[in-house]
Amino acid sequence: MSSDPDTHSADLQRFIFWLALFWLALYALRYHRRQASHTSTLPSLTSSARPSSTELFRSPATRITLEQCHLRFQSTAWNALHQSSTARIAKRHDWRRALELVYDVGSVLGVLGMLGSVLLLVWTNAQLSSALYMRLAYQQSAHPHGEILKRELVEKNDVDGANATPVLQLIVPGLTTPLHHLPLLLIALLTTQIIHECGHAVAATLDAIPLTSAGLGITVILPSAFVAFPSEETESLHPRPRTRLISAGAFHNLMFWLVLCAAAWLQTSSLVWPFLGYRDVSQYGRVIVKVDEASSLHGHLPVGAVIVKVGDEMLAAPGGAADRWDTLMYAESPPRLGWCADEAWFAAQDRTCCATRRSAVTSLACFASLGDAQSEHCVNPLQFLQPIQAESVLRCSLAAECGHHQLCIRPRGDQELMSLTMHIPSWLRTHAQDSEQIVVWQGERAEVAEEVDLGDWLPRHVWLPIGLPFVWGTLFSYLKMLTLSLYFFNLLPLPFLDGGQLYDTLYDAWVIRGQRGHDAVPLRRMEAGEGAESAFGEGVPMHSTAARRALCRNLTHASVGALMGSCIILSLVNSYL
Repeated sequence: MSSDPDTHSADLQRFIFWLALFWLALYALRYHRRQASHTSTLPSLTSSARPSSTELFRSPATRITLEQCHLRFQSTAWNALHQSSTARIAKRHDWRRALELVYDVGSVLGVLGMLGSVLLLVWTNAQLSSALYMRLAYQQSAHPHGEILKRELVEKNDVDGANATPVLQLIVPGLTTPLHHLPLLLIALLTTQIIHECGHAVAATLDAIPLTSAGLGITVILPSAFVAFPSEETESLHPRPRTRLISAGAFHNLMFWLVLCAAAWLQTSSLVWPFLGYRDVSQYGRVIVKVDEASSLHGHLPVGAVIVKVGDEMLAAPGGAADRWDTLMYAESPPRLGWCADEAWFAAQDRTCCATRRSAVTSLACFASLGDAQSEHCVNPLQFLQPIQAESVLRCSLAAECGHHQLCIRPRGDQELMSLTMHIPSWLRTHAQDSEQIVVWQGERAEVAEEVDLGDWLPRHVWLPIGLPFVWGTLFSYLKMLTLSLYFFNLLPLPFLDGGQLYDTLYDAWVIRGQRGHDAVPLRRMEAGEGAESAFGEGVPMHSTAARRALCRNLTHASVGALMGSCIILSLVNSYL
């Protein structure tokens, strides 16, 4: 059996269709609401009584709007809880001092994270540029003027460098991650953003900054969360509490990542899943959790079976079956052992299937003899991969290892075969002799890894959901990855991120250092040129300070934005090559 090349494109088209249908339904609802408001028989006494053209729903505490493929849910229901928490912390001075100390540490980590995020961007651009250069150099040296040269012309370390994994990787569902993992990715992204915004909300209680609203949003497909505070009160804060407020979101993401790492290090899954009725098979096999419906393997690999052997290689290994599986699936040079066969019998076989690059007869494969006198004939691979008597089949790497009048044969290079030996659990068997099954795959090994989801936990009973540990494990890994990514990404000094506000705050703190005793001036008034005498004294022209601030900010934003753009472009190019 072989893989279907149109699987991913069909899934992508189906996903785009349902996504477009979702947004069309929302815009149809908005249009209906707008038309209903225009056909009202009684005129509104005030302009505010008529709903906005972007509104889908409005109540005293909730407002849902739709504009430019951005769905926004905004609510004031959490304001009372935030206000009561602020009053409670204000009465407990010991709690407040402890929290201020904790979030001051978060401010330091925020500054370090901003510097680290820029360095990561620079390092990733260097890695991706080097990998792209090596790939292009390899392609030119491997195919100059249409001629094929030997692989040895390119040094092995250059190839390894081209395949090196960069520090930062672009997440593109369907390209760098499986498309069916998209719901888990979105759940993990929304969870990490809610934890991020909770950090801002908690830090605001320390300086009695009121919460004006909180909510969620969806832009095309990406979810988001937000909290809003009065701009005048946040901008008039002293640099220290303002830095604390800005860095608190990223600080929460970092702390959440440390909690997840601690849970993984303590191996909490080994305590939870056995209690829920699952058995760990990670030392000797991989549980089949899901097979892509469009894959040729669908219907041949039973969900719940445990793969224990790939070809001649057992998955049981000191490092675990998962690492062994990845090594066998993605190895550049898989084991190339053949089988000993009678020379006269092999010469009598048909050669029709060897005339094409792929056999039209699925039960036959083109085998080639190893050695000086090479010949090709069509053979049923099951008589070697599933022999009636295992001792009657001998493996070989050379013809000299076989007996007299025997050849060492193996599938031709374009018709690679791989057998998967599976153990069938008792609750999945139909007959007593079905405890072990073998499936033969013809094609690239990496396609099996892409089309089959595998796990480490096998349910002891048929009524237990087999995919639950896999789904949680995948979500857990995405939570770890995205919460750390959000920590660094949000601290980039860009205008639409926390890092941009943190950069402005640090710059203002550096400019007004030593100017103690003057009246505090909100940053918005300082940028407009107001309060020059009170903030900087008579001899410092305010417009020049604001101009320098704007120049430094624009240069920083442009530089980091260029690094971000080049990183995205290089990641996409390297993914397609």
